Amino acid sequence: MSLIQKAITPQLSNAYLTAGWDRVSGFVVEAATVAFATTPAQLFDVHALGFPGSPFSPEDPFVDVIRFPARGTMRLEKAIGGVDQKTRALTGGPFVDRPPFKGTGFAPVPGHIVPVWWMRHTRVVPNTQLVRVFADGTEKLLAVFANIADGWLVDGEPVGRSTPFSRHVGTLAKWNGMYLTADVIDQGRRIVLATHSEPTDERFVRTGRGMWKYVIPFEEAEEVMELDIEAVWNGLELRIVDESVDADGTKLSSGSYVGHNADLAEGLRLVKVDAGVYEITVPTAMLEGFRSTQLSQPSWPD
Repeated sequence: MSLIQKAITPQLSNAYLTAGWDRVSGFVVEAATVAFATTPAQLFDVHALGFPGSPFSPEDPFVDVIRFPARGTMRLEKAIGGVDQKTRALTGGPFVDRPPFKGTGFAPVPGHIVPVWWMRHTRVVPNTQLVRVFADGTEKLLAVFANIADGWLVDGEPVGRSTPFSRHVGTLAKWNGMYLTADVIDQGRRIVLATHSEPTDERFVRTGRGMWKYVIPFEEAEEVMELDIEAVWNGLELRIVDESVDADGTKLSSGSYVGHNADLAEGLRLVKVDAGVYEITVPTAMLEGFRSTQLSQPSWPD
């Protein structure tokens, strides 16, 4: 899999274009397998957009998608399961989700073989394209995600960032003994180091996104990886994606559900933000069973 495609809700597309949001999760396909889908109606089918609460319709004048390079640190699972425990047991997969989800691992598109994966909450990678597909089959490039420091660029101009900064999601690089938020660029030859606060090192420059960046050769990094931190709340497994503090000083953790059981997620009133994507923010003290996994890959192609 070289290029991945995901249909983006209007809310998420707006967050990319106006607030600099830089995360993605949920059901994805390989772009090459859906090259035949060139209209909103066809995208409605290949991305199974008729799920409960969906903002999509086959008659939409356009649908936004993102296309992005696959990375070894992305955690993707084959979308196998069912619409209830009985059908899930027949396939042996972990997913219980809502129709039009089938649980076969393939999109319900007659005449085409379209494998479907579910991707954990992750940061958008460099060279991600946000594309608008119109009913007449034409496309318009809305924005390109350059890297974590420069963010989304619309006609070459940066989109500012007004959304949370997270060290729990996305690439980290160890440089001069410090772990910094980073992205690997230039076909794996260079690394963009980024921070949200002004560093003492004068080589860092301010970006239009409002962050500070410094670009180094890949070889100068002591380590390049991503952390995947999990915890359990009320029996649900979450990937911890953000931390914050409320007005009373209580430490909060935001988690993305990774257990794939829509019955449990909806029963415990997690927020459904997309098909198969449920999130919740709770006091950190209510979490248990913390576990950290270090994700890496042998090489970092751009």
